[in-house]
Amino acid sequence: MRYALLLISAAAVAQTPEFLEPVGKIDTNRPEVAEKMPLYRRVAGDRYRSWLDNDYARRALRLFAQATKVLEQSGGAPPSRGFHIALVPGGNHASVGFRVQTEKGTEDYPRAAYILLDPEPRAFEDTLLHETGHVVMTMLRGGSELPGIEVSSIPHSTAALTDRATAFSEGWAIHLETLAAHMATDLPARQRFHREQVLFGDGPWKATEYFRHSVDLMSFSQNLARYFEVRENNFAFNPAYTGPDYLRVQLEKARDFSSLRDADQLLQSEGFYASFFFLYLMRGEARATEDAVRGRHENMLRAMAATFASTRMEPDTPWLLHFVLQYMRLFPDEKNAIIDALDDLSHGVFVDADAARLWREHYLAALKLELKQLNIDGLQAARRRRHDQVAGNPQIIFSRIGPQLPCTIPSVSIRMEPFGEAQALLFDLNTAPEGILRAISGVTDGERAAWISGRPYAGLDDFRKRTGIHACGPQP
Repeated sequence: MRYALLLISAAAVAQTPEFLEPVGKIDTNRPEVAEKMPLYRRVAGDRYRSWLDNDYARRALRLFAQATKVLEQSGGAPPSRGFHIALVPGGNHASVGFRVQTEKGTEDYPRAAYILLDPEPRAFEDTLLHETGHVVMTMLRGGSELPGIEVSSIPHSTAALTDRATAFSEGWAIHLETLAAHMATDLPARQRFHREQVLFGDGPWKATEYFRHSVDLMSFSQNLARYFEVRENNFAFNPAYTGPDYLRVQLEKARDFSSLRDADQLLQSEGFYASFFFLYLMRGEARATEDAVRGRHENMLRAMAATFASTRMEPDTPWLLHFVLQYMRLFPDEKNAIIDALDDLSHGVFVDADAARLWREHYLAALKLELKQLNIDGLQAARRRRHDQVAGNPQIIFSRIGPQLPCTIPSVSIRMEPFGEAQALLFDLNTAPEGILRAISGVTDGERAAWISGRPYAGLDDFRKRTGIHACGPQP
């Protein structure tokens, strides 16, 4: 099968697409495509145009057009005109920068965001939409990528903790999948996500009920979790599995609903970001209409563009919090709404040191049906207090976060078959869940509890001084 690249006009998504194919081979056998400025040439490609006739593709093209409009209104301009989709077998990535070979020479697009997409119809659904989220974000950054930091032994995934830049970018892209599943009108999507098709007994293993949970794991991205778990804001809570098994702690979607993730963990959770964006789109007493979603998406894009224009791009930048600040500034009529959204979805951990205890006591009382112990009045008072604090001083939402502190344990290895050789255990000192810490030999239960309760740490020296643990990095 040959390679191709599709160019779709930003100004009018109905324009005839233009296709190109790579002059050389592009390696997609890795989590991200590393090749910079690959070379393409133009070819005919009428066969691919019908693949854009679905809800996912139309939603992707509409979002791209909105982002272009936001850039033009802000006085900026996209790094290049057109929506670029490279049709490459095995492709499911967004990238920046490519060249086009013509009879007159080579055209360079060094800051143009585009998509490498597998040339098959199914890829023009959820994969196209997800990767369009990345393209749009890169456009709003002027063609530059957010600086990240390695804090995970495996590629990012919805349930896992990764670095803040990846979580922000992936969470934004994932919420588009959640939205498409929620608003789906086509039969295959409704059968898949809304359980309008339930198959028992013999049948394709990816469709029958017996295999349902393992099939979602086999997708790695866990498409079903990207709807159900994101919709329910389940990734605001710590993993249910706390044993010394890195993959189960990071990838399983099961949650301990009595245990909140803290502020730093939420900033590294792409699942939480996806919930924030999706549920803010869906807010209100009635089901959000497509017109409402379009208007709310445009506001989000404007706030995102303002965030990138006003914020230093560093690995530790807490992107969600800067986004919330810019949103409040641009849309003062929605200030109370977005304050409440951040507080409710995080259960107050960005502001209140007592938030986790208050929630745990309430949840366990509900579990036991101890109605007198639910503390509804106390919780409502705490919510109102937090709201007033943020409204009066928005900077308070930054008060409970620390830096990202990568820690490598060479003696513990993590391996996933598709990603090649085993990797050393890698995590963030300030956010690693309990189960990951249990994988480190020589750390007692008491030391582990002190490690977690003492967060956040200002640096490795601060961590060693306050915990007495020297497992991470070179020994002093």
